[in-house]
Amino acid sequence: MKIGVGQINTRVGDFQANTQKIFQACEQFAKQGADFAVFPELAVSGLPMKDLVGYEKFVESAETALKELAPKLPLPALIGCPRLCDGAIGVRNSVFWIVDGKICDVFDKHLLPNYGALNDTRNFDSGDKIGCINFKDKKIGITICEDIWSLKEVSTSSRYANQEKPLDYFAKEKIDLLINVSASVFSSANDNVRHKGGMLCKVSEYVNAPLVWCNLVGGNDNLIFAGASAYVDASNGEAKCECLNKFAEDLKVIDTDNVSGYDGDSADFSGDDDLLQALVLALGDFVNKCGIKRVLIGLSGGIDSALVAALAVMALGKDRVIGVSMPSKISSQHSKDDARDLAENLGIEFHTVSIADIVEATESSLAPIFTGLPRDVTEENIQSRSRGLVLMAISNKFGALVLTTGNKSECSVGYCTLYGDTNGGFAPICDVYKTEVFRLSRLINEKAGREVIPQNTIDKPPSAELRPDQKDEDSLPSYDLFDAILRLHIDEYLSASEIIARGYDKAVVEDVVRKVAGAEYKRTQYPIGPKVSPVAYASDRIVSVAIRRGMQ
Repeated sequence: MKIGVGQINTRVGDFQANTQKIFQACEQFAKQGADFAVFPELAVSGLPMKDLVGYEKFVESAETALKELAPKLPLPALIGCPRLCDGAIGVRNSVFWIVDGKICDVFDKHLLPNYGALNDTRNFDSGDKIGCINFKDKKIGITICEDIWSLKEVSTSSRYANQEKPLDYFAKEKIDLLINVSASVFSSANDNVRHKGGMLCKVSEYVNAPLVWCNLVGGNDNLIFAGASAYVDASNGEAKCECLNKFAEDLKVIDTDNVSGYDGDSADFSGDDDLLQALVLALGDFVNKCGIKRVLIGLSGGIDSALVAALAVMALGKDRVIGVSMPSKISSQHSKDDARDLAENLGIEFHTVSIADIVEATESSLAPIFTGLPRDVTEENIQSRSRGLVLMAISNKFGALVLTTGNKSECSVGYCTLYGDTNGGFAPICDVYKTEVFRLSRLINEKAGREVIPQNTIDKPPSAELRPDQKDEDSLPSYDLFDAILRLHIDEYLSASEIIARGYDKAVVEDVVRKVAGAEYKRTQYPIGPKVSPVAYASDRIVSVAIRRGMQ
């Protein structure tokens, strides 16, 4: 059997564009002799739909677009689309089986995730039937995303202990093929499902049938979908696998009778290279899907802004990126030089706007109130907020989106200034730890075969340069130690006492955990950015702003 796997990049609410992609893919598949086509979860509406499902007209419009598409299709197809139904919520996450221009059957998602960045139980009713289609003398089981994440080896499976599981049904039904239309959220923790012995193999083994996994690709808001759809057959002892590309749209006809090897391992999470591709995809899709023409970055000469600028050029091209250096009276010459060198290396438009007069005017205006008080962090933040003012003014005047340059390590403990360096509309590296920032910067230079990010920017000690001779390590532990503690506390949900029990210094751990708790109010005001770690702020980890001491 020949199956067309349509790994497409959709836009939420753009029914016409999404269905046009489906139609064009089907035309290509038909020319290549495919028997039928498969498309990702909610391909017609785009994903995540979030509370748009509350608008009946939105769901109706998605269904109408699908019905208008159906008679145009040149071959049978399985297409994901929401649908109105009877139920507590009144909407189901469904896949439609279309043959000869008609909707012949509809299958609903059963297992609705409610953890991390996923909240299907808020938006959908669970399906009320599990079933198969019969096509060319083959019995084919149909599932949607989480429906196959129920094996005991999967950490979230216990959430569905008391529910009927589609995989249990299909294991008893003796099917010839299982199809899963999916929109699996990318993170560095869950992207090894294709390797030998990985989840897709285990699913195929469990139902004793080959599996077609059609996964969405693209960035939407804070979520990234990596693609890398696959056909996996582990039903006869020796596993076989054929994969589609990662982080890119891909259309491929898989001949299930002619898959001999296993290329799933090549699609595994490959560390920093995959992380880099994920960030570029997320940034490019956010800017383009929002219809934004250019982006604007404050270039401090530091490594965070350098990485964001490099990502922007990779995602959008140099002609759509503007860099602005905003030196104060205490800015070092090497920082000003590094900012200019970076802009020249990237080939982007570059401007220098001094904030010295803005800072002086602000301090002068506040002098009567501050009389007799020592200089402290207040004056440091005036510099950062002056830069924020400049960036937002340029953004307003020229219609360029400000990209926020803070990383996860600094955001975790509030080492950032509200309405200053937190200004912006999208934060590309807000879920990237500082140690990863350094590794990604080196990787960009390595892949380019030249110095894109100035070596001095990579080598010099990180500094906010808000006071003379300031270094990040004056206020924070070394980043290797700092990130190790943060990963345990944030990604693994360990308390201070549990981290200390692993051999970390008590005073350092308690200081970090206390600062994380105290910075929650800043993070709630932080711009949206892509989730790339197992536990991202805002989407995965949600705690009270009023928490007093943190998890001791």
